Amino acid sequence: MIWLRNLLYKNRFQISSGNRLQLPSSSARLLKKVKIKLRGKNNQLLIGENVTLTHCEIRLYGDNNCIEIGDDARFSSGKIYLFDTSGQHIRIGAQTTVQGAFLLIDEAASIDIGRDCMLSTDIMIRTGDKHSILDLESGARLNPSEDIRIADRVWIGRSATLLKGTVLQPETIVATRALVSRAFTEGNCVIAGVPGKIVKRGVRWDRALL
Repeated sequence: MIWLRNLLYKNRFQISSGNRLQLPSSSARLLKKVKIKLRGKNNQLLIGENVTLTHCEIRLYGDNNCIEIGDDARFSSGKIYLFDTSGQHIRIGAQTTVQGAFLLIDEAASIDIGRDCMLSTDIMIRTGDKHSILDLESGARLNPSEDIRIADRVWIGRSATLLKGTVLQPETIVATRALVSRAFTEGNCVIAGVPGKIVKRGVRWDRALL
């Protein structure tokens, strides 16, 4: 039984009234050491079929927000947080695999990750800076949050950081420890360095060692 499996595998759910968790049985059987917290109003956590979630935490607060994980995705050893905002989303596409990542939204912005992406370990993806940077004369804020958009078939290497405004095109490879904070219009490339820039073009990647 699912409830017994959750007890054995230390899965914990805290869902306030007015919020929705979609968890098909094919995915419920694949949860291990998962913590899910839904608070606020009219938030949705939509988990597709045959999704594997292990050793991770999902927190969805605010109002009218959505986290969606596509069919056959795998997410382990990480956190998915969407805090204190309204009408935003985090979407992870079908067949995408994540070995260890922290996805964070704490003000008005969204994160989209496409299909069949591959994320390594110790990855940070966040849409804001958490604190304000203000113009000295006018007092206007200079660092608003921005969406992050990752297309289908993107490979992100170990310890990479993707900050607000990042846009990656299909068949992009982000090298280990790269820092990406801008929109790229080219795919089939390798992005490396701090700040990240294109260091190689005309490539694609494969999960297998060919």
